Amino acid sequence: MRLISVFQKFLLATVLACLTVKAMAAPAIQPPEVEVRQITEELLSIFQNNKQVYKKNPDGFFKEVDRLLSPVVAFDQVSRYVMGRYAHRGPDQVEKFQKVFKTSLIRFYGKALLSLDDTTLEIDSVDKTSPEVMKQYQEGKLGRIPVKMKVKTSNRSVELFYSMVYADGQWKARNVTIEGINIAKQFQGQFADAMDKYKKVPYVVDHWTEILEDSDHKKDDKS
Repeated sequence: MRLISVFQKFLLATVLACLTVKAMAAPAIQPPEVEVRQITEELLSIFQNNKQVYKKNPDGFFKEVDRLLSPVVAFDQVSRYVMGRYAHRGPDQVEKFQKVFKTSLIRFYGKALLSLDDTTLEIDSVDKTSPEVMKQYQEGKLGRIPVKMKVKTSNRSVELFYSMVYADGQWKARNVTIEGINIAKQFQGQFADAMDKYKKVPYVVDHWTEILEDSDHKKDDKS
């Protein structure tokens, strides 16, 4: 299994928050990339203007990340996907895992951003969704709309793909692939590995945060 690099964590932390479009007050659903640039610039501005404060008070930053991510990520769908077949084995644990997974993801994103606060990131391009794709989605022929984006850092360009779903009156990120790494599948693999080791769904759910931290420590040791 390929490991998520610190840089990839940083991109994930940024783009999941910014590449989700709030629904506009119009009869027709707007394509998911309509407000990408505006939302991205807002997120980056908040971070850049406050990063020194956040370095001293990371919990304050985690709250800000929570505020930005909570409305725009389909945590319910992502958490079920991460649990995979074990969601059916422990249906009473699904809702509990969603809350635990959300909290761990928020802190995961926040720590990644704080660790790379000197990294520059700007939008290079975002592909437009064709009218035909929008039509198919609204007719229920497509379950998600892919959004392709390129971002530039100080020394390279990175391609990202997002799976967007329209839920609760707005677009939400269902998954993201960064440099060929499917993030949701990566977490699904970690959950499956934990199940192989600990055998019981309730144990993995209750200790999910510790399991992720242990996995991160092992990656750091190999670096």
